[in-house]
Amino acid sequence: MRFAAFGMAGLLLLGACGSQDPREQQIDNIEDAAEAVADNIEDEAERQADAMEAEAEQLTNQAKAVTGFEAERLKARAEALKQQARILERQADARAKAVEDRAKAEVSTIRAQ
Repeated sequence: MRFAAFGMAGLLLLGACGSQDPREQQIDNIEDAAEAVADNIEDEAERQADAMEAEAEQLTNQAKAVTGFEAERLKARAEALKQQARILERQADARAKAVEDRAKAEVSTIRAQ
């Protein structure tokens, strides 16, 4: 008898977990999609920034092998690439935050209804 009661309670809990309010499901979908988009933006920017940093490192190494104006030009290009990489990462962070903020606004609108 006890086992039957516990079994029934377990089934009720499982059933309650499985069924979700359509609004809450919509909110979850919006939040999940926004997180995925934001992650993709940041991942792509990181890949691009890493490539720029690697190229900057190569230019720095080349600059060590030469002297004079050629070395200065290579160092300047390397520094410019490093700066571009930092800007790219900041831009990606801003874009990802905008996606997340838009999702929060949509969720707030749904909850306000």
